[in-house]
Amino acid sequence: MYPGTWPSLALQFFLYWLQAFREWLELFIQLANPKILRILGLAPCARALGLLFPWLSSYLRSIITVDLKPKAPGKGSREPQKGHPKPRVLKTTAPQKKITPSCPESLPLSSDSLESLFDPVGRLDIPRLRRMVYQKGPEAGERKLVWKFLFGVYPPHSTAEERQVLDTKLEAHYHGMKWAWRGRYPNAARLRVPADEEFSMAIDKYEVLQTQIRENASPLEKLAESFPQILSPPTQSSLQYHIFNDQLFKKAQKYIDADVPRTDRHRSYFQEEGLVKLLSVREILLTYAAFHQDLGYCQGMNDFVSKFLETLDSEADAFWCFVGFMRWAGMNFTAEGIKRKIHVSEELLRHVDPELSSHIEKVSNEKLLFCLRWLLLCFQRDLQHQDALRVLEIRGLEGGKNNSPIWRHSRTKNAVTGCCAPRKDLTFDVLLCVAILVQNRDQLLTFHHANDFFLFSQRLQGKLKLNTLRGEEKELPHPELPSLGPRVMLMPGQ
Repeated sequence: MYPGTWPSLALQFFLYWLQAFREWLELFIQLANPKILRILGLAPCARALGLLFPWLSSYLRSIITVDLKPKAPGKGSREPQKGHPKPRVLKTTAPQKKITPSCPESLPLSSDSLESLFDPVGRLDIPRLRRMVYQKGPEAGERKLVWKFLFGVYPPHSTAEERQVLDTKLEAHYHGMKWAWRGRYPNAARLRVPADEEFSMAIDKYEVLQTQIRENASPLEKLAESFPQILSPPTQSSLQYHIFNDQLFKKAQKYIDADVPRTDRHRSYFQEEGLVKLLSVREILLTYAAFHQDLGYCQGMNDFVSKFLETLDSEADAFWCFVGFMRWAGMNFTAEGIKRKIHVSEELLRHVDPELSSHIEKVSNEKLLFCLRWLLLCFQRDLQHQDALRVLEIRGLEGGKNNSPIWRHSRTKNAVTGCCAPRKDLTFDVLLCVAILVQNRDQLLTFHHANDFFLFSQRLQGKLKLNTLRGEEKELPHPELPSLGPRVMLMPGQ
């Protein structure tokens, strides 16, 4: 069935009607009294609707479960929450004056435990999480939860119960999206690598697993497969009323199939099950390209997806974290975005080290084009694995401001001009890029050919260490960048 035919047009009208019905239902649930919702859930008409639309009853139950949960008392409430005694307050002899630091991340942590950042119902203390991620980073076992907040999968003020419901919906929606493009393009469902016997065996095993998953699919997943826009999360407006572009999808598939077999193949995580998990990287990239055809696939996205998949160990969770990451990092994969990033790095280096900047401009017409891989991939190929994850987390702190307003914090205030300076362009990867150049300035000043700079960048791949750069990046002076606005404080994660 192709767009333009009468059956397709009728299907589109039907999908619009279902979307409008879903929006009406959500509005009704928000405005209705809880007692009315309880009566509606027990009414005979609800049972009849459940027989006609199985997904409706499960969706209504999930919404009612979330909306009718007991809420924690607000600031103005005098009644303490039941089951939690009121904490004792130790009074000092003299009141201490509160000092508001310019950088919230510089405050010391009161506890090293991630559990201490949640209240009794599971709501997260966002400022304390920011300090923990910036100062020391989460433990390996904590990243599965922390990254879902950093990259916009979980709403900042969600409770544990709400997150459990959301996980179920997002997993069903992801599988529905994946099966939708697999049904549309059956020839693309299976990767073909005839010269690689090990990878061919992994493909056979992966397809068997996918068949089992689809046979045991829930009604919600089957609905998402037929109508992916109906169960689309509210933040994913680009997934609604989606029509596939065959040409763009096949172009993306060509590049994805060329990049996936060589993506982090040496990592033990992907070697454990005979490269089967590398097929999950392919599924995530193809699903993203199929439903985000304005950007599609660009080389380098596979490096980020492999990090998300290895850290979260879940294909669905890795997909949604990658979607959240691309909301604010997707611009870097466009010609305009990466050109802007290189320009910002050049401006910063010109003010930090004029001699080095002048030498690079004199020798090479491309200037800092040899830093392209660093800035495009956020040092994912140049730093050691754990350091690469730390850089990705700190970039998540910066990008998280675009996922939700609650992540926003006070901007740096200039003591001279008294104005606030936006720092959206001076990101952590830009600071690291300039720090590497400053740290190796003596070697760079000896280069007299443009190719020397590109060879220098290539030799550093996989050999950089973050702990040798953090001091340099923090000690960069406070330059005045005419093209970026007033002076800014170069503190990462701010």
